[in-house]
Amino acid sequence: MTFDLSLTDEQTAIQELVSSLALEVLDPAAHDAEKAQAIPESLLRTLHATGLVAPVDTEYGGGGVPDDLSRLLVAEGLAYGDAATAVSLLWSGSAAVLIGVCGTEAQRTTYLPAFASNPQHRAGLALYEGYGRTPSEYQTTIVREGDGYRVRGQKVAVQLPSDGAPLIVVGVAPDAQALRAAIVEPGAYTGQELRLRPSGTQLGLDTVPTISTDMDVLVPEAAILGGSDADHRLLATHTSIVRLCAAAAAVGCARRAVEYAANYATERIAFERPIASFQGIAFLIADAHIKIEASWLQIRQTLTTVADPATANPERAVSHAVSYACTTASEVTRDCVQVLGGHGFLTDHPVERWYRATASLAALDLDPTCHAFAPAL
Repeated sequence: MTFDLSLTDEQTAIQELVSSLALEVLDPAAHDAEKAQAIPESLLRTLHATGLVAPVDTEYGGGGVPDDLSRLLVAEGLAYGDAATAVSLLWSGSAAVLIGVCGTEAQRTTYLPAFASNPQHRAGLALYEGYGRTPSEYQTTIVREGDGYRVRGQKVAVQLPSDGAPLIVVGVAPDAQALRAAIVEPGAYTGQELRLRPSGTQLGLDTVPTISTDMDVLVPEAAILGGSDADHRLLATHTSIVRLCAAAAAVGCARRAVEYAANYATERIAFERPIASFQGIAFLIADAHIKIEASWLQIRQTLTTVADPATANPERAVSHAVSYACTTASEVTRDCVQVLGGHGFLTDHPVERWYRATASLAALDLDPTCHAFAPAL
């Protein structure tokens, strides 16, 4: 099986823009953003102006929605600068994409203009449940009850929505044996069970204010994403793309760590030679580059199969790609810390932050039943 690795002119332009933003805007702000546990407003405005982090069609005031590969390029490129900021924008932007692609016209008209006009508009995406659960294994259920739908379950690593922003909850519809999503508005369910608990520290993702949720709420039919006749396969496809984007972010973070460690190894002198000249260092860095490229290629290949109706089990293919990418990113960044020796554990160097970030990303969606080192090569 072969697939085209070339990029269109538009995708190349997006990649170049995101690369410059990562180095010139995100990276300088990353350390202070982590200390403050918040993304600076000026940084949000700069990134929002590109139209890439809050993708909304022009009909609703946005600049258009990039294609799926471009979304992967954005996730990988922004994480090269700062994984925590990239993940925050990824989750909110993915909520906008889900509403735009899977929602009804009334839902698009109601929610999308705020994404396009307000840089600080931050939606929540309640997707992950931990324990390596894939979407088909989710225990959160969205079931018809009377004139509405009962949303019941628990979610982890949910970005805290800003005031007035929606929370998109993805669960399973037992009646349809498929995914279903609901738009839940915090504060609109007085007397019902919707608990939002701070998640505490998130290692390298402290910039993202995250919560865990326990919910047992009754929402109206109008809150079901796409309505009662929603396209379940379309939702599954774009949920898979969100998972792949998170994996791409882990790869971008790891790529930055390897480049930093390689540069350090060429400058660090031991026994009158740069440590990069020793095989123990040189081979480690070379292996890291190979694993990162293999991860990125598998993510891209998996993207081509996700929307293909002929694919027998796209969810498993996504889980393999996510598992390999996140495991690789965690191990590669840990090796990069070792390249720096004792300096690798100091906050004077950003490698320790990248190591923490990839560990957190791996914990979100790692499927332990998938063999981590079985990429589609």
